[in-house]
Amino acid sequence: MVGLRWVCVAVCMVAWVGVGCDRPTSHKARSGLAANPETLDFGVAALGVTKTMKVRLTNQGRAPFTVQGATASLPNVEVVPFEAFELRAGGEREVEVRFTAHVEGKVQGMLEVLTDADNVAQLGMAGQGVKAWLDVPARTLDFGNVELGSVALREVLVRNPSKAETPVRVDLDGMDVDQFGSSEAGNTFVLQPGEERLVPVAFTPDRLGSAQALGRVSVVCPTCEPSVVTLQGTGVAGRLEVTPLRVEFGRVPIGATVEETITVRNLGTEPMTYGGVKLLDNGGGVYRVVNAPSLAGNVLAPGGMFEVKVAFSPTVNGPAPTTRVELDVRPLDSTRPGPKVALSGEGGASCVVLQPEPLDFGVVAEGMSATREVRIQNRCRTDVLVSDLKLQTKKGGYFMLAQAAASTPIPVGQSHAVPITYMPRAGTGAGEAELVARVLIGRSNSTESVKVMGTGKVFSPCQYKLEPAEVDFGSVPVGSEVTLAAAVHNTGSTDCYLAGMQVAQGSDAAFTAEPKGNGVLAPGKRALLRVRFKPGAEGVLTGMAEGWVNHPTQGHLVVPMRGEGTNGCFSVQPTTLDFGVLRLTCGPKERELVVYNNCAGPTTVVAMNTEGDVGRFRVAHSLFFPAVLPAKSQTRLKVTYDPKSDGDDSASLRFDLGSGSPYTAGLVGRGVAKTDQTDDFVQEAQAKVDVLFVVDNSGSMMDEQHSLGANFSAFLTHAAEAGVDYRIAVTTTGLERSSGGWAVCPGGGEGGENGRFFPVDNSSPRIISPTTPSAASVFARNTNVGVCHWNEQGLEAMYRALSDPLVYNVDDPRSPVPQDGNAHFLRDDAKLAVIAITDEEDFSPQPVAAYETFLRELKGQDASKVIFSAIAGPKDLSTCSKASSSGTRYIELAEKLGGVVESICTPNWAASLEKLSESAFGPNRAFPLSERPSDTTRIVVRVDGVEVPGSNWKYDGPGNTVTFERNAAPAPGARVEITYPVGC
Repeated sequence: MVGLRWVCVAVCMVAWVGVGCDRPTSHKARSGLAANPETLDFGVAALGVTKTMKVRLTNQGRAPFTVQGATASLPNVEVVPFEAFELRAGGEREVEVRFTAHVEGKVQGMLEVLTDADNVAQLGMAGQGVKAWLDVPARTLDFGNVELGSVALREVLVRNPSKAETPVRVDLDGMDVDQFGSSEAGNTFVLQPGEERLVPVAFTPDRLGSAQALGRVSVVCPTCEPSVVTLQGTGVAGRLEVTPLRVEFGRVPIGATVEETITVRNLGTEPMTYGGVKLLDNGGGVYRVVNAPSLAGNVLAPGGMFEVKVAFSPTVNGPAPTTRVELDVRPLDSTRPGPKVALSGEGGASCVVLQPEPLDFGVVAEGMSATREVRIQNRCRTDVLVSDLKLQTKKGGYFMLAQAAASTPIPVGQSHAVPITYMPRAGTGAGEAELVARVLIGRSNSTESVKVMGTGKVFSPCQYKLEPAEVDFGSVPVGSEVTLAAAVHNTGSTDCYLAGMQVAQGSDAAFTAEPKGNGVLAPGKRALLRVRFKPGAEGVLTGMAEGWVNHPTQGHLVVPMRGEGTNGCFSVQPTTLDFGVLRLTCGPKERELVVYNNCAGPTTVVAMNTEGDVGRFRVAHSLFFPAVLPAKSQTRLKVTYDPKSDGDDSASLRFDLGSGSPYTAGLVGRGVAKTDQTDDFVQEAQAKVDVLFVVDNSGSMMDEQHSLGANFSAFLTHAAEAGVDYRIAVTTTGLERSSGGWAVCPGGGEGGENGRFFPVDNSSPRIISPTTPSAASVFARNTNVGVCHWNEQGLEAMYRALSDPLVYNVDDPRSPVPQDGNAHFLRDDAKLAVIAITDEEDFSPQPVAAYETFLRELKGQDASKVIFSAIAGPKDLSTCSKASSSGTRYIELAEKLGGVVESICTPNWAASLEKLSESAFGPNRAFPLSERPSDTTRIVVRVDGVEVPGSNWKYDGPGNTVTFERNAAPAPGARVEITYPVGC
């Protein structure tokens, strides 16, 4: 037995030797290659930002080896390339590794270092991508008035509220960037999580008047949008008064000359040297100094004044380059440069413009008619009178004024529409006419005209199909809105002429639609009229969609519509799922619907089906019908939109509860093949503005109320210049009546206006307009609201002032005071400006977002029609000892709605109110884009067909808007075209 045992052992040893000399891996000797650290933990990294770590490689063995390279298992980890190197015993070398986070979340991987020996180092890697962002509270850095040649310093606070170490870059640009500077401009610095830094900015004016530039604070990464701070200040001449600070010649016809006068006064008690007047940078040769005086001894005496005449003679259409005229006036023995006044003007035709030019009806079917509008726009500095409108047909059809011609005054910045109807004459083909208008501008007359054209065509009777035969909105919760479509499909082999698709007169007011213009419908194509149904009460409502096509007996298209308003515990949100515009090359787009069963018990959905363009809308869900939805439950559905061709698509998603009319959700979208988008706007004159002041009536506001009333004329500066039709009212931050005590508030509300305009007892006019006698005195009385309250709820007071039951009622039904409602203030077609004046934080019950939503909805989500501003306690209370606390909620709302924020400790109430005035009454400078540009460097902006230099506008990423610089805002009535590439 012993011999057999040894034989077996020997055989086993031979077998082991036969397979080789390597030991099992678990028995290998320790490698000579070591790495420190053993795990590369990059920690938190901002998306798009690269973090770097170094790995120290050490040879802990006795034999040398060569490090040949290193590889990472993560695609967003890069090993900085290096040449192979030798590590002798005890030698060390560093290798650099970079991590760039591409998505939010944690990632893990492995780094492997390779050598020419049996030495391999494997290091674990980890990192976390987070979205980096910067908090730059100030949207405007205002240096105020600064004397020419002086330096004023301000600071911009930059805070890193994210969890990632963030590289930051500050850049300055804009029209007047040469007058602003910062030691940080063009540099990059790093902010740790939670860290903040004050970035210094200097303003050194070298010319008179307002100056503006942009400070862009951005995270250094390829896709990060910057925070933009507007830098502004005004260069002044100290003891000199120069009027105006900027000469704007406006639009001047080519070949004509306009002269303006600059007045210079010495307001000091010492004489000043005078060295004459000269024109700077007049490359275009269109400006000139007509007359500059000679002063005795070249001295401007104390109290003395002189005038300089300058002229503008344009030679080409479009804006002329801005230039400056230097007034060499300065104190004795001073080398400070004299003030410079900017000159600007534009060459062009008359300041009364007829658009479009020409008015082209395109193709119109013989036997039918089409109506278009010519808009007469007043871009002059004064009101004009349009008379003697004549439409002269020259050939090929009947052109008619849709309404009787009459003399029509057109206020500054406004326009007047002239409807024209075209009916082709049989067999004549193209038609042509001319609209001629005689315009009285001041004492001069001009004749303006526009070409009108169209083409008549004989169409074969249209073969069409209405889809659907009836538009059934089913059950819709009261107050909700569902959008479905009525479609006309050209089923024939020839073109159809389609006209006047609209909701027919007599339909219930719950049915609305934007009418579709006339046009040609090609074979196989269709036209959709999107109809919105928004029931205001329970019950069945009916209406009709209509249109016209070229057909001898069936030319009037009629599609019945019905819907039912309901109040129940079952609902679908959103009631209309609008996919917007989707390019055909971008692939399908997915959105979600939520089905709510808020009933006390389960609800059974018998069936769910899609009607309409079912091939373009697909619904994914996990329901099996009949489906029982538990009480108080939510069910999510995924809807995919995949357009197949250019045009509108529409479908209805029906939920059958087995109890009558199904609940309906609308599905709409538009497919497009183009890759560029052009948005058209017409600059509206801010002819109507409603202004609501919300004034703090707490115990510490007496001086501020007095300052507000005493400087009201400064607030009206821009309103007067622009001829604005304004309405101004005041309410207080108090909701409940004061409990009495040390002070009593006037006006009949005892401090508890609760949103009612002050004074509630009508002891003074409560709404101030341009016709109000002694408006400034009335405003001073109305802002003297008293100091009896303690619970400031300014945002809630604003909300109550502009909502039911106050906003449209003459009398407040909640109080016994007669005629204390807020009727006749809020106008649908007016811009709304709300201005809060307070030294305390807002303690209203709702979040700021709720009040923002309310104001936006009040003006139909039109960002150009609502603005909120505040004179409040600043965020940094060390700069304002009068403020009880920071008005952070007011400031937040002002920043969201593009308003002005001033400190309640303002040293110059007149200047602060002028800024608010410009914000409330100035021209619209922000134009929201309908889609988001894929490349912001390729945005092209045109005003009246002339491309605007990029220095005169900026793109605001968060708001997706193009905003013109203050001095470059389009003139009232101007047509603004913004073209940009769109991606997916």
